[in-house]
Amino acid sequence: MTPPQRFRLMVSFAPKEGVSMEDFRAHWSGTHARLFLSLMIVRTNILKYEQFYVDAGSSATMAQIAAVLGRENNSTLPAGGGVAVLEAETPEKILAIFKDEEFLRVVAPDQESFIDGSSMRVLSGHYTTMFEA
Repeated sequence: MTPPQRFRLMVSFAPKEGVSMEDFRAHWSGTHARLFLSLMIVRTNILKYEQFYVDAGSSATMAQIAAVLGRENNSTLPAGGGVAVLEAETPEKILAIFKDEEFLRVVAPDQESFIDGSSMRVLSGHYTTMFEA
C-alpha cells in the first residue's frame, strides 16, 4: 500500500446573512484569496489552495448520483457556499497558519466579514492519490 503523500484540510461554509452569492464569490476569489496568499507562512507551508463552489447545478447532480447509488442525498454542504481546500506536507504546517499572528490580524477579520462562522464544517486527513490524469 502506498503511504499517504500529503495532508488535506477542507472547510465548508456559507455566506454571512445579507451577503449576496455574487458578492460572496467575488470577495472570496478576489480580496480574501489575495490576503490569504499574501502571507509568507501560507506561501511557505501550503502546497495547494483551492476553492470549491457549491451551486444549484452541482447540488442537482449530487442528488442524481445519490439516487443511482440508492442513497439519500445527505450532503452537509451549505447551499450556495463553498469549500476551501488546503494541502500541506503535514497537519502541523496547516495549523501553524491558523495560529500565525499575521493571519489572525489580517485574514481572520476578513473571513468574518463575508462567511457565516456557524456554518463552518471541517474535514481533514492524510490522503494518497491513486490516479491522476
